[in-house]
Amino acid sequence: MIFRRVVYYSILVGIVAGIVLTAVQRFQVVPIIFAAEAFEGASADVASGGGDGHDHEHWGPEDGFERTAYTAFSNALTAVGFALVLLSAILVAQTWSRERPLRPTWKRAIGWSLAGYAVFWLAPALGLPPEIPLQNAADLQDRQVWWVICVVCTAAGIGGLAFAPAPWRWMAPLVIAVPYLIGAPHPEGPMFLDQSPEAAKALEALAGQYVYAAAIANAVFWATLGTLVTWSCVRINQGMAVADRDAS
Repeated sequence: MIFRRVVYYSILVGIVAGIVLTAVQRFQVVPIIFAAEAFEGASADVASGGGDGHDHEHWGPEDGFERTAYTAFSNALTAVGFALVLLSAILVAQTWSRERPLRPTWKRAIGWSLAGYAVFWLAPALGLPPEIPLQNAADLQDRQVWWVICVVCTAAGIGGLAFAPAPWRWMAPLVIAVPYLIGAPHPEGPMFLDQSPEAAKALEALAGQYVYAAAIANAVFWATLGTLVTWSCVRINQGMAVADRDAS
């Protein structure tokens, strides 16, 4: 029964958090992406000058409602996964501490929101900041491997700081530092290849704005997710308490 409730609330929380993230992205992040894509379109027009006139572009959702709908769907799926991980982590931590928080508290919501934000966005972004279109980047597989290492080490480190006994707790910062000691993969050469100095300067400014916009959007997302997951945990515990009373 508890598994069914965890999945149900994860889906519910994920849909709401995904919609919130999409709304924030629409006003904070998307305009910057559109501005960068304008340079991409200009570069493509120059490169295709004198071509055969055929359209070789890959399919992509049309700008406007279709693109927003696909983004919302993707965000909701991602949020469901994060909600499932976060809710499971809270319930496991609760079991270890033999605690059943029947009342929601801002302290718990803020704590889990900050933990999720640090593990899944802030820590990876310190090594691999989010990128805009046309930005030069290292090999995708190398970035993915480093991202996974960073997430695992940060989660283990934060978990150690929060739950490990004193002798082991001091090892947690070293675990968090491991991915940065390894070093995030970065490409050689300029940030934007095959761009004029003026275009590269404008794109670098957009890249800086994009990092801040993405940081704000993800902060809102994790604040929403942490609050709703804490509420879901309370609801699950209340249901378990009722089931225990009925069983007895």
